Amino acid sequence: MNIWDKIVYEYSKGNSAIRQIIIVNLAAFILTILIGFAARLGGFSAGSILEYFYIPSNIGTLLIRPWTIITNVFFHADFWHVAGNLVLLFFIGRILEDFLSNRQMWTIFISGGIVGALLFVVAFNIFPEFHVVVKTKKLLGASGGVTAILVATGMFLPRYVVRPFGLFDVEMRWVALFFVFRDLYMFPVSQNTGGLFAHIGGALFGVIYILHIQGKLGFNLPDFSTLFPDKKRTFKPDEVHLRKENIAKKNKPNQEEIDAILDKISQSGYDSLSQHEKNTLFKASE
Repeated sequence: MNIWDKIVYEYSKGNSAIRQIIIVNLAAFILTILIGFAARLGGFSAGSILEYFYIPSNIGTLLIRPWTIITNVFFHADFWHVAGNLVLLFFIGRILEDFLSNRQMWTIFISGGIVGALLFVVAFNIFPEFHVVVKTKKLLGASGGVTAILVATGMFLPRYVVRPFGLFDVEMRWVALFFVFRDLYMFPVSQNTGGLFAHIGGALFGVIYILHIQGKLGFNLPDFSTLFPDKKRTFKPDEVHLRKENIAKKNKPNQEEIDAILDKISQSGYDSLSQHEKNTLFKASE
């Protein structure tokens, strides 16, 4: 197996959207490192190339670089920037991924990042506070998409219990609210105002998308269905249960056992299941 086949294998393994998103972000970060290395040897500025991946606040520049609306979501400024986003994505994203499809997870991440980036552009062109820097400011990072997934998890699984650092139990709704209010609190004093706009935009999309899949919106949202396969098991949008028709098939585990497992998920979260219960649930969803 050559290197490319290995990369494709790792990307496709488990058909996990979170795994795929992390791999794409790491690939973009490696590209950033390679461009920086080449720039040092070639005597030119890495920023002169990388700026073509970052979304500019200047609308004129954005019009000739429209691809940056998407590419900015996958590029990061430094190691701690990418590490912080991907660690949060890994721990929170895996929770929601157990209940939504691969397509839905990609939609939340990409669309949340795009909405956050566009809010950044609009805000920097509307508010007088930013007129001095509007021609030079740029935005990059997966924060908008990660925040969208974080808030979507809090909306879809509000009573799902997590245990940060193994210290205490807290429901996902309070985790999501903590991050949202942290951004609002930091807004007046932060030097990264553009990033905070991206967070706010991502959070808004996370809320809107969950309301959408729960049938509480009167309009449709993009789902990137032609770009990403949708092979994962999917839970009902309005409750944390597997579709009844999927678990009543022939040669599947006992219906009463499945219902008991689903009730346990609703009360205590997916992580409370034993390995046997997880295996039983997986077989039922095949």
